[in-house]
Amino acid sequence: MIDRCFNPACKRKLHYLRDGRVVRVIQGKSDDYSTDDYSIEHYWLCGPCYDVYDFVFLPSGKVTIEPRSRGHSPEVHFGDVLLPAGGYKGYCGI
Repeated sequence: MIDRCFNPACKRKLHYLRDGRVVRVIQGKSDDYSTDDYSIEHYWLCGPCYDVYDFVFLPSGKVTIEPRSRGHSPEVHFGDVLLPAGGYKGYCGI
């Protein structure tokens, strides 16, 4: 369960989903997500952090943030990221 902003310099408490970005990362032990061999993790960037940073999904399956290079809408964004077994095979900044 997410309760704070994913930015380690911020750690703002999650009270409302009024702004920012939430992603759900689904990582499987196989490429078949219809089985129970997967894990689900949620990450949230608060609005002020989402103005500056965005999520980056590394080939190892690790989630991190980096400075954003493009603009975004002020609305709350939800997204799913499916990482195949063995991690993602390339850069995925959504």
